Amino acid sequence: MITYDTLRRIEQEEKGSAKLVQLPERFLQEVREYMEKKEEITKEKGDKWELSTAKQRFSDIMDIRERKIVSFALSFVRSGSFPASMLPEEKELFEGIAAMIKEHQGRREMAMNGERPALKAVAFLQDIPQFVGIDMGCYGPYSKGDIASVPEANAKVLVEKGAAELAESGS
Repeated sequence: MITYDTLRRIEQEEKGSAKLVQLPERFLQEVREYMEKKEEITKEKGDKWELSTAKQRFSDIMDIRERKIVSFALSFVRSGSFPASMLPEEKELFEGIAAMIKEHQGRREMAMNGERPALKAVAFLQDIPQFVGIDMGCYGPYSKGDIASVPEANAKVLVEKGAAELAESGS
């Protein structure tokens, strides 16, 4: 069961540890239940101090954990070591950040090696400002009706967003 003292203890442990503190798997749900009970008590007694302080402690705990997860994601991409003690919601965040880091590093490698990705011709359905492609090259700006070749991954995003359609090849 979560209490104000529990939140204070967890906050101190998170601040003092380079690793993530082990939390109950239902931690977020337990905190929500605790906050709801505190809201009820606050309505009756009118003392908002403990509720606002508890919310701040919870926010601080999550901020510390998120900073650690970002750092762990970078470390994971470099070394492959998977951190322990993440909540299920944090694992999702971690995996998303790690995937973005891997993708960024792949683009950086391509740019450093002078590799160019496959290009696709697209017809623009709306005006598009200049953007940096997956190959770190600059593309655009484009006006509605323009046809241009852009990296295949960027073409896919433009088509998915409804900003362009694949152009017919002239063969």
